[in-house]
Amino acid sequence: MNLFTLIIFMVIIGAAIGAITNAIAIRMLFRPYDPKYIGKWKLPFTPGLIPKRRGELARQIGKTVEEHLLTPESIERKLNEPDFRREVTVMLQKEAKPLLAADHTVAELLEKLQFKEAEQKTERWIESWIDSKYNSIKSVYLHQTVRESLPTEWLDTAQDKIPDISRYILTKGIDYFSGFEGKWRVKKMTDDFLAEWGKLGSMLQMILGNTSLEEKIQPEIIKFLSSPGTKDLLNTLLQKEWEKLLDWKWEDVLKQFSDEKALAKGKSFVLRQLDLPSLFQKPVAHFLQPFEEKITEEVIPALVEKAGSIIASRIPAVMQKLRIGDIVREQVETFSLQRLEQIVLDISRRELKMITLLGGLLGGAIGLIQGLIVGLL
Repeated sequence: MNLFTLIIFMVIIGAAIGAITNAIAIRMLFRPYDPKYIGKWKLPFTPGLIPKRRGELARQIGKTVEEHLLTPESIERKLNEPDFRREVTVMLQKEAKPLLAADHTVAELLEKLQFKEAEQKTERWIESWIDSKYNSIKSVYLHQTVRESLPTEWLDTAQDKIPDISRYILTKGIDYFSGFEGKWRVKKMTDDFLAEWGKLGSMLQMILGNTSLEEKIQPEIIKFLSSPGTKDLLNTLLQKEWEKLLDWKWEDVLKQFSDEKALAKGKSFVLRQLDLPSLFQKPVAHFLQPFEEKITEEVIPALVEKAGSIIASRIPAVMQKLRIGDIVREQVETFSLQRLEQIVLDISRRELKMITLLGGLLGGAIGLIQGLIVGLL
């Protein structure tokens, strides 16, 4: 064998040894996955480096991510970036528009959000709220007088209305007794009166002749009701009764009413005014669309700005509670060895190939040097 052939042969052998050695070394990072035994003797370098040190690798990856990648400062900085907030605002505005125009009813939307029997629960809550408010107000004012508990303006206004009330009562009285029903009522009263007096009543009717007693009484009643003195008398009576009422305690006032009936009527009135069945069957858009521009142009940007600042300020505490390092470690530890190997290879496949080629290049260079030394000797 001549010198040139010897050198070429040694270069090829050296390159093959270098490449194969590096390839085996790279493969031994992952393989074998489990320790191998000959009898009771465990083969060295089994399992591979990464399977053997997977727990430590997972801890180091978690620590690196927590201390250098997902740090509170980096996340806070990202949340405070104007471009990031602008992107979030645009995204929320796009998401809000379909919701604002949704034809789903309020009941359907609440059903999707897992709020079961929303209408019935709302009705029960309103009734409970009325009970609570009634009892709290009652406990505060029960031992106070009407004068003490009501605002002075209300009392003055009510007192100023007494002449109007008197006028209203007298006007209605005049209208009543001027009409057919009032005339019939006077006739019935006079007939009953004459019947009670027996013969004296008959004699009185004979004295009156063709003129009936009610025809004499009715004009006098109307004349009495139209008299200024009657109005003054009624004003005085109402004023006295009003003054007595102002000195009543609410416990005395409430004795005149049934709590249960008052509450039942109050609840019925409130629920009737709210009309919950109709309210829950209206589409969501009915309530939101009138405010669409304000929500998209004002509320959402302000919400993103405020929420971003609040979240950013609480990131350190949140990150501490989340324990990102532990999450990453636990996740890496759940990976199968095949998947972990594939992840590393996907990241560094090109570099590992270059290491193999470099081993071959170095082996070839060593073979060339050895060939030259052999040739010289």
